[in-house]
Amino acid sequence: MKKSILIVLILFIVNNLFSQEIITTLNSNPQLFNKSKVKHSHLKSANQSLHLPFFDDFSNYTGYPDTNLWKDNYVFINKQFGLYPPSMGVATFDALDPNGVMYNWATSFQYFADTLTSQPIRLDTVFQPVYKALRKSDSLYFSFYFQPGGGRGNMWQRIGNAPDPEDSLVLEFYSPVLQEWDQVWGTKGMPLDSIYLIDSMYFKYVLIPVTDSANYYKDGFQFRFRNYCSLGTVTNASWSSNCDEWNIDYVYLGINRSKYDTTRNDLTFIEAAPSFLTNYQAMPAKQFQQSDLKTTLNMLLSNLDKITQPSWYKYQIRDASGNLVHDEDRGEMNISSFWLSGYQSSAVHAQPPVSYTFPTVNGSNQTEFEIRHIFKEDTAQNFHDFCPKNDTNIFIQRFGSYYAYDDGTAENGYGLTPAGSKLAYKFTLHVPDTLVAVQMYFNSVLDSANLIPFYLTIWNNNGGIPGDTIYSGQQITPQFGLGYNYFKTYVLDRPISVSGTIYVGWTQTTDDNLNVGFDRNTDSHANIFYNTAGYWQNSFMSGSLMIRPLFGIESLGINDITKTDFGCKVYPNPLSSQFLNIELKPELNKSPKDYSIHIFDMFGKVVYKSDFKNTLDLSLLTNGVYMISLINKKTNLQKTSKLIITH
Repeated sequence: MKKSILIVLILFIVNNLFSQEIITTLNSNPQLFNKSKVKHSHLKSANQSLHLPFFDDFSNYTGYPDTNLWKDNYVFINKQFGLYPPSMGVATFDALDPNGVMYNWATSFQYFADTLTSQPIRLDTVFQPVYKALRKSDSLYFSFYFQPGGGRGNMWQRIGNAPDPEDSLVLEFYSPVLQEWDQVWGTKGMPLDSIYLIDSMYFKYVLIPVTDSANYYKDGFQFRFRNYCSLGTVTNASWSSNCDEWNIDYVYLGINRSKYDTTRNDLTFIEAAPSFLTNYQAMPAKQFQQSDLKTTLNMLLSNLDKITQPSWYKYQIRDASGNLVHDEDRGEMNISSFWLSGYQSSAVHAQPPVSYTFPTVNGSNQTEFEIRHIFKEDTAQNFHDFCPKNDTNIFIQRFGSYYAYDDGTAENGYGLTPAGSKLAYKFTLHVPDTLVAVQMYFNSVLDSANLIPFYLTIWNNNGGIPGDTIYSGQQITPQFGLGYNYFKTYVLDRPISVSGTIYVGWTQTTDDNLNVGFDRNTDSHANIFYNTAGYWQNSFMSGSLMIRPLFGIESLGINDITKTDFGCKVYPNPLSSQFLNIELKPELNKSPKDYSIHIFDMFGKVVYKSDFKNTLDLSLLTNGVYMISLINKKTNLQKTSKLIITH
């Protein structure tokens, strides 16, 4: 996701029939809020300049740029925003600051936004293969690939948003002699089609000779990329903001190059590694069955060399303890040249079988597996791998307590209008379970305009569309996490026993856009339904909502006790004795007779019920995890928290 990508992507209107289903870009990216605290290992010493060559393809990390190579943290390193990059991972530029909000100098006119600045580099000396002074005869070149955002294809399928003609991306060199930055390259905003239709390439290659030895061949040389944006004109802040995204990849500054230096001895993955599940990125361990597995995977591999190269591919699976439990060696393959054949046609779609059965589930156990894909050159051919780090691609297959269609990264936002609109997300359970909460990621929009109340709503199934409402809680508002795990958990007032197909979503109270995260790299639109005019329609927007139903009372962590507005103090909790003490908050203690207490087991069954008391005798309840609800007998409003009994 990026530090945030702006809010109004497309304000996408096909015609009046679909005008109430809205896709936007992101206005903030909570995934990056605490990334500034992450320190990369083996940081270079202060005031120590880098040596040539300089190279980063952004393939083996995500979040902020690697501080070993880069000085600032404005751009977002990710594997989701680039469309068919030279190697997996790109640096994405947009219109937001490092904290994921609009720059405070943003205007409707062009302004500079993100910057990616290298650490200082020694351009006075060559340290390898021999130590000597750098000269023009060493043939120093700078190269990179760039791509305007927005992708290709139908508007309802595109990732992010293209920069407008008044926007731009520029490259600047810093002269230690003049102590100033010089622009050496730039391009105006454009759609990706303007590149692809000319040479059938998704990323455009730029190669620049560095020949000004007087100003640049010094210790302390730097380079930087900057993008310039301009705000949109949409007036409703709940879906308005800016976009103008760019992706760059494969940044390389080195000697002994030429104007014909357009290929690399590099075999690489292109996309993020896939889930082994047919429909989900993650699912509850209790619900998992072997029929949920794919029969084959689709791994996109590429050869950046100018000639066909022999290679081999395999994947390995390790359990939560790190033990190797499966090794699927797919053997040798010949992969043709990226440069001569054209990128799209030369990329190999490796389709290995899913031949591991994941013996994960016993009751409600939770576990995960690391799936490590490896794509290497044939060492017998004396192939020197230019970038070994992009040879490994990792996916974590999680079997927890929630369903996830999304991959955890929102490239866009999704919303409805008008007031009263309903959104329903379809999930099908193999066995009965207990729904206790719903996790959602909402994009933080311009001026926090989506902090509007809505009703968390659950429906049963009626022939493939949402049926009767089986749950509608109190009004709640979007919440925003500041950490890498940005999903917020909305605990239901009471656990609900469910089975078969259910629909999880909301009923909104205003015309504004709630702007829930929308993942473009997975597609579950067949499971998204909306009702804006009195009847249910299936969404045609390609992607997945960042909404995850959470099952099993034991799935709520101990910290949820303090996070839930319970209305009273319950102690001791965990309870190891016979009696549980309850104290109402002062605002509720004026009328304790208006309240009753219900305790539910993990299956949603009521195991204790009484009028409000300050002390409850729970000696008959067995050890385990429960939900305790304080219920107003006049209004039927409930406040619920977790209770652990350990007699």
